[in-house]
Amino acid sequence: MTMTPSAPARRTRARTSIAVAAALALLALAPPPVASAADAPQAEPALSFLVAAEGDGVAADDGSLRVALSVVNQTGATSPAARADVAVSRAPLATRTAVAAWLDGSGAPTLRRVGSAAMSTVPSLSSTTTSTVVETGVDLDPGVYALRATYPSSQGTLVARGVWVVPDDDEGDVAVIVPITAGPLTSGLLTADELAVLTGVDGSLRGQLDAVTGTDAILAIDPAVVAAIRVLGTTAPDAATDWLADLLALPNSRFVLQFGDADLAAQIAAGLDAPLTVPTLAAALVAAGQTPATPEPTPTPGADEPSEPDIEALTDIGGGRDDVFWPAAGTTSRDLLTALSALSDGALTIVGSDAVGGEVGARARAGDADLLVHDADVSAALRTASTAGRRIERAGALATASAYASFTPAGRTLLVTVDRADDRTPLALRTAVRAAVRLDDRTSVGLGGVSTAGAVATVRVAAGEADPARVSALEDFLGDERDLAQFASILEDPAVLTAPERASVLQLLGNAWLDHPASWEVAVDAHREASATTLAAVGIVPSPDINLLGSSAPLTFAVRNDLPWPVSLVLVTQPNDPRLVVQATTEVAAGAAQTTRVDVPVQARVGSGKSSLDLHLRSDTMVAIGGTTTIVVSVQAEWETVGIAVMAVLVGGLLVLGVIRTVLRMRRRTAPASDGREDG
Repeated sequence: MTMTPSAPARRTRARTSIAVAAALALLALAPPPVASAADAPQAEPALSFLVAAEGDGVAADDGSLRVALSVVNQTGATSPAARADVAVSRAPLATRTAVAAWLDGSGAPTLRRVGSAAMSTVPSLSSTTTSTVVETGVDLDPGVYALRATYPSSQGTLVARGVWVVPDDDEGDVAVIVPITAGPLTSGLLTADELAVLTGVDGSLRGQLDAVTGTDAILAIDPAVVAAIRVLGTTAPDAATDWLADLLALPNSRFVLQFGDADLAAQIAAGLDAPLTVPTLAAALVAAGQTPATPEPTPTPGADEPSEPDIEALTDIGGGRDDVFWPAAGTTSRDLLTALSALSDGALTIVGSDAVGGEVGARARAGDADLLVHDADVSAALRTASTAGRRIERAGALATASAYASFTPAGRTLLVTVDRADDRTPLALRTAVRAAVRLDDRTSVGLGGVSTAGAVATVRVAAGEADPARVSALEDFLGDERDLAQFASILEDPAVLTAPERASVLQLLGNAWLDHPASWEVAVDAHREASATTLAAVGIVPSPDINLLGSSAPLTFAVRNDLPWPVSLVLVTQPNDPRLVVQATTEVAAGAAQTTRVDVPVQARVGSGKSSLDLHLRSDTMVAIGGTTTIVVSVQAEWETVGIAVMAVLVGGLLVLGVIRTVLRMRRRTAPASDGREDG
């Protein structure tokens, strides 16, 4: 039997249907939900295809060119064997702009096929590389030519681009600047362990030195590196002392960087008239317990003993110029050039060609500033080659460097750099330097050759600027440094604190940190926290309320010194009302890493009551050290009177008792003796 729904049930169903319809309508009108990054489809792992002209990208005299090709398989499947085709442009690329356009994929010159190469099967998460020799022809005009390779794959036809060069017979000079630096540091000097690693067989500093040995490269040397070795003296690792000896023996021309290769632009932008210096490293010498070796020759027998080496001796790089400045790329400004040029007559500042508006030669002048202008395009390619992890990537970068170098006229000296980087292998750096000194088949020259090279062009400098974050950090450092300098007045030799601080600040401003901004921020915060800890290392130990049970007595306080050196202080005591009379100043000699007791005489002018004392620490020159400590003093001077009265009563009672005992004893002695008989 079919049952008919009741009226209430029908009304309930109707309301439910209306609600569902309304909800569906709202969902239809609402915008689609935004997918989160986790919900977004992940990019499909890809195949990578590379091509590069080997031999620095220069074709042989017979028109042959060796080409390397590589496939990198990041997918989960095997890439089957295939044949890659190689093509070159029919005519040279006429300008640097055309070269850049071709390499970034926007140029489209006419090409011709010149050969092919068989690419083997590439397993998942693996790679393969091969090379082939192609014949480009012997009748080509000198210049830069496009190189293209195509590779048919399961992901479509992959295209790789490069360049190569047909050289000319013109002659010219090339100068190569190579930095000798230790990478990002937070402390002023390298430790013995750090030096052992950096100057060891596979160390970065050893790799840098090996890369320039036997070349005419111009060395830009961080003086903090050589100072660290000399400070350690006989305790320095053998690898480090050998490294220093090898450096000093090199005939290469050189100039000194700022201590720690610090950022010059940030210092001038922070309002300094001149770059910061480290005044002394005497504290480091004392800490090392050494009288280190110096650049001077060994004294002859009978000669006076050499004095402890000063900062100039410790940072001597083996000659060279101290008036050549090398700001980080992109930071050169007119204000910076003006400040640096004012430091000395004949000062030279190294800038990139992209900062002066194009090709102007190795020597230029902007206002009163003398410049050394390096080719920014070539230098960027050389830096890429020096940091490349794969051989084919290095080959492609070196071919690009050769291509850009070919646009510099033969009669003009070509200046290039293998710029700062701390993430490169010794092999990659050595390959880049060796290629740089023979760029465009030029003759390598040193600093003297490039500083006097050719005509001096007058240029305008582009508006580069310092990193605002680094400027702000330096301003904070300088503020902390002023506080530390005042604080250090409690030390016998303030330089044991201020000089290491300056050295650490310069290391934190080092250009090596530019590639590690996140780590740099952490290092800056840690340094500022350490400065705050140092400023709080000396203070008055908090004390509970003191009861003064008398009208006068010395009060004892404690002064804490967490520094590793003894300090001289003055404890200033100030009563907060006239009921207490205290000794205003008390000299304190606090030993290293210990707490020292200090007694301060106090007199109370009232019988009882509460008062307080404010305690301050000052240096001998009355510089405030730390804040104010307030001590509550409860005076109970009437206890002194009561005590005296009680003592007087006790003493008087004892005297009376003594007299009574004496009298009784004397009476017993004078009384007649009894014989035990009675009178009858």
